[in-house]
Amino acid sequence: MKERKHENARLIPDGITDIGDFAFRNERFDGIKSVVIPNSVESIGESAFENADNIKYVVLSGSIKRIGINAFARCKQLDSIAFRSGPPCCLNYLTQNGVLFERNYDRFGKSHGYTLFQYPCGRANKEYHIPVAVNDRAADGGVEVTEIGENAFMECAHLEAVYFSAYPGTKMKIGRCAFAWCNNLDTVRLSSNIHRIDPTAFLGCRSLKRILIPKGTRKKFETMFPFKQTWELLMEE
Repeated sequence: MKERKHENARLIPDGITDIGDFAFRNERFDGIKSVVIPNSVESIGESAFENADNIKYVVLSGSIKRIGINAFARCKQLDSIAFRSGPPCCLNYLTQNGVLFERNYDRFGKSHGYTLFQYPCGRANKEYHIPVAVNDRAADGGVEVTEIGENAFMECAHLEAVYFSAYPGTKMKIGRCAFAWCNNLDTVRLSSNIHRIDPTAFLGCRSLKRILIPKGTRKKFETMFPFKQTWELLMEE
């Protein structure tokens, strides 16, 4: 995606290498619709832009090495996170259709898939299909998505339905508060490759009435939801 040209873009000065934890948390950004991260920035801290009002677009640079948890969470107008002109990725992150993904590494430093790191919570789309793979230009056919990260969809006000699909041979996990407080979310369709769901993944989803599961998986998914819930598991026909 090419860098969006906005006269009111908030330009962090060139030469800045780190945006600290909570640097712009709760910032109103009156009259500013986009945040452009300069090429000098290598690190964006925890909750750096969390709950920042009015931001619709975040434009990242290819120099980014680290993005802290909740860096762009709860930005209620945020519609898209993308890299500036050039490849839609860097060493540890990529964006696809405005959604931010983080590369996973094991303890030996070997890459093994991607985490869906941040879905823009101000996006007006009512449904989202979790991609089974993303294109990082390093592998034919893409690299699998293996995790929904902590708080990834938290407080997405417009989201009503989420659909998972299985990628052969992979295991998917859904992290802490991944869909928490998505107040209009009423339908979730899980896939057979999901092997772990944090108990808080759907915390506060007051409209959620049903979670669809594949045939023959009821016992498996019941063990992932050991406590009484406000919704029920329904087997797909």
